[in-house]
Amino acid sequence: MEVNTQPKLSFHGVDIVNVTFEAKAPRGRQMDVEIECEPTVFLNKKKRDTFSIVMEVTVSNENYFLLSLRAIGKFKLSEDITEDIKAKFLTANAPAIMFPYIRSFITTFTANLGNVVGTLTIPPQFFKGDIPIIIPDE
Repeated sequence: MEVNTQPKLSFHGVDIVNVTFEAKAPRGRQMDVEIECEPTVFLNKKKRDTFSIVMEVTVSNENYFLLSLRAIGKFKLSEDITEDIKAKFLTANAPAIMFPYIRSFITTFTANLGNVVGTLTIPPQFFKGDIPIIIPDE
């Protein structure tokens, strides 16, 4: 029996580097929110097996509040992977791995605001399609 090893994607944590919150009015009884997630992949030119994802997230209700944050997820790939698998890791798997940490942060943050917006539990997000990939010159 032949056993194949799977390529590895190692997750090295999420840093929340910027948070902005603005309350416009006390919350209503029921509040629909809009969620926008914009991930961008940053590849390391010198260490080709490491990359970061910068995710800009906005949660808002135009009548009540605006919450925006920037998070950076750090990842490492095993070196023996194909470009096809690498592309899947970069555009789908890695953002999906880091997003629960962002969801948790948003829930905790809004819970600590008191009754301004109430505790927000945003739904999971699914990532597919093209995500911008940037390779800095450094």
